[in-house]
Amino acid sequence: MMSRRSTWIAWLVFASMLSGTLLIPAVRPLFAVVHPGHPDAIHAFFSVNMLGAAIGAPLVCWLADRTGSARRMLTMLAIADGILLVACTLSLPLPVVLTIRFVQGAANVGALSILMGATGRSRAPGSHGGGVGLAGAAVVAGIVAGAPVGTLLLAVSPFAPFYAAAACALVVAVSTGVLPASSERARRGSLRALFSRTPLLQVATLFVGAERFVVGCFVVTFSLYAHDELGRSDAQVGALFSWFLVPFALLTWPIGVVAQRVDRSLLIGTGAAIYGASFLLLGQVGPFGLPIVLALAGVASAAIYAPSLCVVAEGTPGPMRSTAMGVVNAGGTLGMLLGTATAGILTMVLVRHGVERADAYVWVFRVAGLVQLVVLAAGLPALRSLSRGDAMAEGAR
Repeated sequence: MMSRRSTWIAWLVFASMLSGTLLIPAVRPLFAVVHPGHPDAIHAFFSVNMLGAAIGAPLVCWLADRTGSARRMLTMLAIADGILLVACTLSLPLPVVLTIRFVQGAANVGALSILMGATGRSRAPGSHGGGVGLAGAAVVAGIVAGAPVGTLLLAVSPFAPFYAAAACALVVAVSTGVLPASSERARRGSLRALFSRTPLLQVATLFVGAERFVVGCFVVTFSLYAHDELGRSDAQVGALFSWFLVPFALLTWPIGVVAQRVDRSLLIGTGAAIYGASFLLLGQVGPFGLPIVLALAGVASAAIYAPSLCVVAEGTPGPMRSTAMGVVNAGGTLGMLLGTATAGILTMVLVRHGVERADAYVWVFRVAGLVQLVVLAAGLPALRSLSRGDAMAEGAR
């Protein structure tokens, strides 16, 4: 049975994630009011945030673990997140706004990682899957809810989604008492040492990073492909995205539970294979097959993500779990950043060399799928090691 603490932490994970995704539909209207004449800076607004998260989140999580002050650090990060979100709405010079977004990315994903690291503390080995899977499902639910809720808030004002996002961050700040008290500090050591001494963390970061790389290639490219090539309206494009996101959100928790009982390497490997194949097929199937392929990709994404979080929760010493979650989240954020950049650059290069734009979008999907399959092939030895470790642990029980 799920503990009340795990449920509360999952709600806070949802609020933390929602504070970032609420902004997705709000940035263009905000820039039109506060920074007119700078539409190209919208891409930088999102990119520097992801870069700040990738660099800063592991560092602040390591500091929290190193000092044994996860609660205090979470409070500070969430307060900073809320203040910085409000600051983004002010009429400040654009370089200052981008600097604020860089720091806010570190604060937001750092707070999220501390919350996810708290999930499963004080649990027996092998019992993390439900709580960690629930936290992972809360992350995906925050992604799913952000854009529609942010769009509704835009009816109030261009600033309303930012204020609501700041309120979400402050809810996290005043709710840190739900975290279990930490009586241990992490031993001396660097992030590099943690990464090198914890091979399971490497496996999880590799596969989560690849999964988010594919998402980065997918989001903007698929929107353009469905609108320009398939002639779908914005509402229909949103419905197609739901075929991917809803299975991802709904299945992350149950797959986390299943990961306690079955070979996690099999789940991750099978998920990665189906995920890669789905994107190879994405531009080949007709209108009726498209929802099926997107749903398969959503299921496969959950099969990668939830077991990877379980691997981190069980394979990392308790005092360093926030740091480990920070590393995994940073890997995912960096993967998304690289995927978005790859999609844009590849499309531009192909079009300049005479490839039709619709065909260029299909090639982006193919490259994304191939990258996932290459990562799977490269990670097979690590998955075999994980499988042997699970078998030994099952034998010991």
